[in-house]
Amino acid sequence: MKILEIEYSKGWGGQEKRTQRLINHLSDEFKVFFVAQPDSEIVKHQDEIKAEIIPLKMRQIYNPLTILKLAWIVRKNLIDVISTHSGKDAWLGAIVGKITSTPVVRTRHLLTKINSPKSYNLSTITVAVSKSVEEYLKSMGVKNTTTIYTGIDTNLYKPNNLKKLRQEYNISDDTFVVGIVAVLRAAKRHKDLIEAISQINKDVKLLIVGDGPQWDNLQKLIKEKNLENKVIMVGIRDDVPKILSDFDLFVLPSKEEALGTSLLEASSAGVPVIGSRVGGIPECVNEEKNGLLFEPLNVEDLKNKILTMIEDKEKYNFYKQNARKFIIDNFSVEQMVNKTEKLYKKLEELE
Repeated sequence: MKILEIEYSKGWGGQEKRTQRLINHLSDEFKVFFVAQPDSEIVKHQDEIKAEIIPLKMRQIYNPLTILKLAWIVRKNLIDVISTHSGKDAWLGAIVGKITSTPVVRTRHLLTKINSPKSYNLSTITVAVSKSVEEYLKSMGVKNTTTIYTGIDTNLYKPNNLKKLRQEYNISDDTFVVGIVAVLRAAKRHKDLIEAISQINKDVKLLIVGDGPQWDNLQKLIKEKNLENKVIMVGIRDDVPKILSDFDLFVLPSKEEALGTSLLEASSAGVPVIGSRVGGIPECVNEEKNGLLFEPLNVEDLKNKILTMIEDKEKYNFYKQNARKFIIDNFSVEQMVNKTEKLYKKLEELE
C-alpha cells in the first residue's frame, strides 16, 4: 500500500513526532510519501523518517496550483490513502481526495476548539488521539471518527539506572525528585507545580525540563519564593529517554491536554505519574495502575497528591511496579501501528 502524508506545519513537536514514529514502524507492506513545506523541520529531519520526502510549498487551502501539484503526486505514485494532520493540509488533502477518488484519514492531535466540522466531514474518517478528543469532535458534528492512541516506543523509553541528572546537579539518591518535561507554556501550568512544591517541607527537588515563552516568568516565581535550591530549570535536553528514570515522580499539571504523551513516556520508563483531570489525561493516568489524578488548577490537591507519593511507600511502589506494564498493554507503538494498518487496509477495500 502507498500512503501520502501531508503536513502543513513547519514545526517538530508531538504531532510531527507521532507521525514519524508511526511511519518508521509500519510494516514493509506500506510505502510512505511525505509532502512537507521546504523550510519545515520535517525536511530537516528527513534522514530520520522512513519515507520519501517531497518538499512542496503549500499555499492557501484553495490555491489551484498547490491542489494540482498534490493531485499529480497522488496519481503519479498510485497513492491508496491520503493522511492529513493540520487545519490547512486537512482541507488540501480532502479536496485532493475528492478530485482523485482517494480515501483521506484526518488525524486530530489537539483538544482545542474547532470552528466547523466541514473539513473533517470531507475526509473519509477522522482519527482522534484520545477518546476525549473523539467525544469533543462528535459533539461538534464530526461524523465518522475513531480513536487510535499515540504509541510510545517502549524500547526507547525504559527504566535505567544512569542517574545522569542526579550526577549533573549533585542530587543525593535520598532526595525525592519530581520532574516535568513540557514546553514552557502557560497552559501547562508549571506555575501550579512550583507553588505546590513550595508548600512541601520535605527533601524534594523539582526539575523542569524544556523551554518556551514562560521561562522568564517561571524564573521570577522561583526567585520570589526563594526556591533556587529546590527548583532547577534544566532547559531543553536531547536525552529525555535517558533522564526520565532520574525522576521519582513525573507531574503534568496542564489545564488542557489532548492526551499527555509525556506522562506515557514517563510511565514507560517505570516512573509513577500525577496528572490533572482534564482532556485525555485520565485516559493515560490510571489510578489503579500507574499514578494519581488531581483537580486542575487546584494547588492544594496537587500538593496532597505529591505528598501521597512521597509518604505512602506501598502505594508508590505499586505504581512503580505497574507503570511500564500499563503502557505496554495500552499505549505501545505496536498497538498504534497495528490499528492504523488495519484502518488503511479497510479503506483500501472500500475504494
